[in-house]
Amino acid sequence: MAITDYAKALKSGEKDYRANVSKGLYPYLPVLDELISHVEIDYQVSLGLVEIPIKSIVGTYSSGRTTAFASNFMPILEQDSEFAQKWGTLYDSLEEEGLRDPIKAYEFNNKFYVMEGNKRVSVLKFMDAVSIEGTVVRMVPKKIDDTENRIYFEFLDFYDKTGINYLYMSEEGNFKRLLEVTYGEDIEKWDKDQELEFRAFFTFFEKEFLARAQNKVSITSGDAACVYLEIFGYKEAQTKSQTEIRKDIARVWNELLVAAKPDQVRLILNPTPESQKTSLMNLFPVGTPKIKIAFIHDRSVQTSAWTYSHELGRKYIQDVFGDKIDTCAFEQVDVSEADEVFEKAISDGNRVIFATSPKLASPALKAAINHPDVNILNCSMNINHKMIRSYYLRMYEAKFISGAIAGSILKEGTIGYLSDYPIHGTTAEINAFALGVQMTNPQAKVVLEWTQIKNRDAEEEFKKKHVTLISGRDMNATRASGKEFGLFMLNDDGSHTNLAMPVRHWGKLYEEIIRSVMRGAYKNDDTVAGQQGLNYFWGMSSEAVDVIYSRNLPAGAVRLLRNLRAGIKSMEISPFTGPMYSQDGMLRCVDGQVLSPQECVDIDWLLENIEGYIPEISELKEDALGLVKIQGVKTDAD
Repeated sequence: MAITDYAKALKSGEKDYRANVSKGLYPYLPVLDELISHVEIDYQVSLGLVEIPIKSIVGTYSSGRTTAFASNFMPILEQDSEFAQKWGTLYDSLEEEGLRDPIKAYEFNNKFYVMEGNKRVSVLKFMDAVSIEGTVVRMVPKKIDDTENRIYFEFLDFYDKTGINYLYMSEEGNFKRLLEVTYGEDIEKWDKDQELEFRAFFTFFEKEFLARAQNKVSITSGDAACVYLEIFGYKEAQTKSQTEIRKDIARVWNELLVAAKPDQVRLILNPTPESQKTSLMNLFPVGTPKIKIAFIHDRSVQTSAWTYSHELGRKYIQDVFGDKIDTCAFEQVDVSEADEVFEKAISDGNRVIFATSPKLASPALKAAINHPDVNILNCSMNINHKMIRSYYLRMYEAKFISGAIAGSILKEGTIGYLSDYPIHGTTAEINAFALGVQMTNPQAKVVLEWTQIKNRDAEEEFKKKHVTLISGRDMNATRASGKEFGLFMLNDDGSHTNLAMPVRHWGKLYEEIIRSVMRGAYKNDDTVAGQQGLNYFWGMSSEAVDVIYSRNLPAGAVRLLRNLRAGIKSMEISPFTGPMYSQDGMLRCVDGQVLSPQECVDIDWLLENIEGYIPEISELKEDALGLVKIQGVKTDAD
């Protein structure tokens, strides 16, 4: 039998060898000595006796035996060679008695390179073994500013807590995500039962994922497990059979494909021709039933300006569409109870659901998977999903105009800017305001303060620095009408003068989306997005954003506002036009270059005329952590 099996292994090795040669690739086993010759190794550490995943053994430590094997570890020496005889004898021994002696190997970047035992590995790979015991020395590279290097150090932290070496990630942050969705990131170390529970789940999951993926997707089984567990939950996943997991993977396959391209959200900047088409079925809408629409908020109208602004949008569409729609709202929905709220909204007959907080993205996604006939959208930025759509507003356009006004009327001193959360979108608004100031008053500075930093009073900080011209909070439902909003001036007598205010008109966005549903054209935007997630990112050009002003604003500033508004609305003016330099003096955008909307959203730096910084998560108040962990531009690990 050994002769026959060697012949099969030889055939596999020769096939792999020829395939690599035809592609111009190295056809033999990778050699660790050669791979690390250009890498600075920081230190080595013995891991002792380790269960090594066979799939993770990819090469040999030195070049002594490398030409006896193809890159898949199958033999390529002739069948009548001494090597073939030893390989066959080892095959018989392993088949009859199993492995007695562990191999010796080095680990580098969670891949293993054999020092002693190449033939044992070859035979066990041929036998489709899952793992092999080995004494392992880990070679740890020096930390550098490189994505692969950062992922590896995330793996080291993950390994210290779990002892798991049989999965890997292709995206930064996913090891932390996996800890969070299983037993929590704060746990010091998994116990044996936890290791066994996870292995049982992951064995089923990986088998089904790889069977469907067939090496055609770029994400790893670990990446895919993160997405799966965030949707279904770890406790629920542990109770599922392999057949149930297979069906689940089929249901969420489009989500997994989108996860393979995390930075490729398709931004829809205006209503599309596709969404404005009318279905033939809707040409004669006699007897069309009302469309029921639900809004799900994580906070109340009384305590949150954000929720209040969305509720204004709900009331707007109720007025616009009259008896053609019914709307309802669920307030103060905690993430822990959100699944039940979504189910309640759907069972009540709502066919369109707007979840107005990024915190509700995960339960919204789960509801969409369970109810694909319901149109579910989440108000968030940079969250990439296929089965739900997201939406946000280009408020940085309005902030740019506010900044230009502020710069034009500043006589001396500095201008204050008050922000809440260091998240995607917010940093763009801060910089857009500073760009507006820079355009009309190149010497002026913008003092940045945050409301969500622990043990710091932003208003007191402004007073200490004698800042009297301030871009404050947008409209807040909890404040009296006489309080300061938007851009305002503090007067010597303690009073204030309101000047201008950016406005979010969610109703305009909601109106257009509801019309596309009524036309039967809502799904048409899927053709625009392709295999990407879809984010409606509307601004002044769609009337979803504006700047209003008071009679206190000087006439010259009013003309400036109107001219800038017209230019931005026609999309002839873009706030983010170079040259732009950040606080560290780095050129972020060359002269004449215009940042794309996605580049604006991803900004994690501050403009040179800003005094202040982007806070770390550890500096923020408890209430801010949930949102910033989901959409933050900066973490303590940066």
